[in-house]
Amino acid sequence: MQEDGMKQDRICSKVRLFLILILILALGLRLRVFTLQMNVMSLSNDPKNYWIMSHQLVDKGVYGYYYDGPSGAPNAYVMPGYPLFLASVYMILGDKYLQITAVRLIQVMVSVLSVLLGFMIVKKAFKDDLAALMTAFLMAIYPTYAMSPVMLLTETLALFTMLLYFWLSLYAFETGKKSLNFITGAAFGLHIIIRPTLLPLFVLPFISYIIISVRKRSMPPLCQPEQGEGSAAPAMRILAMLAFQLTGLIIVLAPWWIRNTITLGRFILTSEGSGNPFLAGTYPYFQDYMKDLAGNTDGSSESQLTYGMERLINGFKNDFWLYFKWYTVGKTGYIFHEPYLCRMLANSETPSKVIHFATLIPGAIGIIAHMLKGMKPFLFYFYGFAILGLQLLFVPDPRFAYLLMFFVITGAGHMVSSIVKLCGSMNHVTVKKHTTGTCRDVIPGNAKELK
Repeated sequence: MQEDGMKQDRICSKVRLFLILILILALGLRLRVFTLQMNVMSLSNDPKNYWIMSHQLVDKGVYGYYYDGPSGAPNAYVMPGYPLFLASVYMILGDKYLQITAVRLIQVMVSVLSVLLGFMIVKKAFKDDLAALMTAFLMAIYPTYAMSPVMLLTETLALFTMLLYFWLSLYAFETGKKSLNFITGAAFGLHIIIRPTLLPLFVLPFISYIIISVRKRSMPPLCQPEQGEGSAAPAMRILAMLAFQLTGLIIVLAPWWIRNTITLGRFILTSEGSGNPFLAGTYPYFQDYMKDLAGNTDGSSESQLTYGMERLINGFKNDFWLYFKWYTVGKTGYIFHEPYLCRMLANSETPSKVIHFATLIPGAIGIIAHMLKGMKPFLFYFYGFAILGLQLLFVPDPRFAYLLMFFVITGAGHMVSSIVKLCGSMNHVTVKKHTTGTCRDVIPGNAKELK
């Protein structure tokens, strides 16, 4: 027993060593991208808009998303999480360009922490060290994850907060502790305050938990887990966990709701900027893209959302199969056809695409294989498919694959782990057969000695 414990310690030490090496690799790649971009201070599109928005917030006290010029008027086009992060750094440093450098360095560290969280989630959920290490390794080297920290965009913080929520959820549902469920709900709120897309999925983990609990109760007595290790929880426990997570979520979002009600005179659940991307997504394969806006919208997000709904309904009525294909495989193809930011650096396009597809294809196969192994992996990847379903409502862009690639990378990690285990078991069987055959050939006359 003592030798088994020492052996187990050695295995844990090896896993820890490999994890440290992977984290060092992740940090090195991200710092390399940082050094290549540290003197690039020219921003454009969303990064520039967020940057100027943070200055307007600190200098003038006005929260309003910047488009082509400072409006000076408050609005709720984007969620406040990332602008507040930029504004906090600017307020502390007081220099607009030093702000860019500091934000990039902070995001480098946050991205490395995301790699660590990826390992911890897979290890905790699936009890597979090799799959967890492979997930961390692929997250460390995936080009989009390595390059995105130098961009003043929500992606890096959004991935970190999503993974933090996943990791906390595993312990919150396992233990049922009120404080932990409250923190988990707050973590979900922290993600929503940065990127609101996942808000409709708040109840999905609870549904998954109920399904798993019901399946465990239906097991034969010898198959049921021991008390304290995932035994079925009563309905009141589930309701209590839901209440505490919801409380944490509301506390995080409440200041945003109060601000909108007081400043803008109306309640806004998340943000008002979804009309344009929703409308843009109603043009199958971008045919006649945005050519019919005259007279149909007034340029506001509300009118674009209304017209987008009209186009969507009429599209499915008049050409069902075109729109069905566009809102399924069509948009999915656009989202994954190339990695986001693949052309950001000189000579980065080819290696980015090679690593992207070398991860995407095994990842897709691994997801299918892993989903077939049990309810827990099925529900885990189902959450990823639910995120994809929400993204398909809007205009497709490789940027939207950023969060989804975590699930793909996890699938790829599982596939590698399964192949290694399969090869190991086959090798074990071969060695065993060889050893058995040798004993029969060499020692047939020594039966008495063997007895």
